[in-house]
Formats: sequence, C-alpha cells, structure tokens
Amino acid sequence: MENRYCAFLRGVNVRGTAMKMDKLAVSFSEMGFDNIKTIQASGNVLFNNNHNINQEELKDMIEEELSRYFDYEANVFIRNKGEIEEILTACSKIPTPEECHHYILLCDYKEYMEEIQDIFKRLSPTLPEQFHTLSSEGKALPEAIWIVPKGSTLSSEFGAKVLGSKKYKSIFTSRNKNTLEKVYKSL
Repeated sequence: MENRYCAFLRGVNVRGTAMKMDKLAVSFSEMGFDNIKTIQASGNVLFNNNHNINQEELKDMIEEELSRYFDYEANVFIRNKGEIEEILTACSKIPTPEECHHYILLCDYKEYMEEIQDIFKRLSPTLPEQFHTLSSEGKALPEAIWIVPKGSTLSSEFGAKVLGSKKYKSIFTSRNKNTLEKVYKSL
C-alpha cells in the first residue's frame, strides 16, 4: 500500500477560512502522521500514512479531524505521487497558451467533472478559456484542467459560477498546475 500522500484542502485561506500552515502540520501530527510538509498557504499537506486504512478511509478520517480541530467543514482530496504524475502527464498533452493560468480541478467522482464540463459548454466562453476532462491510458480521470487568461480567474463567468459555488465545495478543489508540480517534486 502506498503510504506517501498529499491532502489538498478546499477553501483554505479564502473567504474567512484562515489557517496557519504550521498549525495545519501540527494537526496532521496529532492525527498520527509523520514526515509532514506543507506546500504554500493554500492547504497542501504532504504526509506519510501510518494507519492501516485505504485512501477513502484516510480522506474521511482527515476531514473529520480537521473539521473538529479547526471548527470548520473540511473538504479534503487525497492523492499519491502516482496519481499526481498521471494528472500532470495528462495535462501536458493539452496545449495551453502562455498568457493563461492552468487550473487542475481535483475531484473524486468523474461524473461531477462531466457535469461541470456541461456547465462550461453552456456558458460558451471564448478562447483562450478552455475546459478539458483528463484521461490516462484510455481511462477517464475524475480530474479536469481549466485554462483561463491571467487576471480573469475571478471575472470568468465559469469561475464565478462554479469555483465559488457552495454546491461544489465538497465535490472538487482547484490548484494551479505549478502548485501541483511543486507538490509532485516534494513527494
């Protein structure tokens, strides 16, 4: 069983959910994890899983403990190095303009990515804004990439409608591709 993971927390240090990364690391230590490292202030925690539980149970445990520890509704997405590599490899096959940000949407259920892709299509954004679900070796991944011009992340109709939606806060989280690459190199 793979034991090195990254927990990607949703909604950290935005809209009133302030969280210091040193306290986040302490909370993971108190949960019994070790080799803990945080990457940036957006809630990316690398850790070794010292519990004999699968990834889904790990997610549930961390969400419950973080919710209690920080008194907020925690939404966490767990990925190991192989999964992150698979995401980054799939993203590298999508040509993207330099003047754009590349956001990876991490999700645990591919059907939600299909729903979100349908919303994107209905909004009819213009190029260079794009949305692509990801696949690897012929299988669909539950992740997607959203390409948006720099400076337009918050003003994009898609960004405003989906990223800030309460409906999707437990469904997915987003990370800039550069952040995911930093996490991968640190695992």
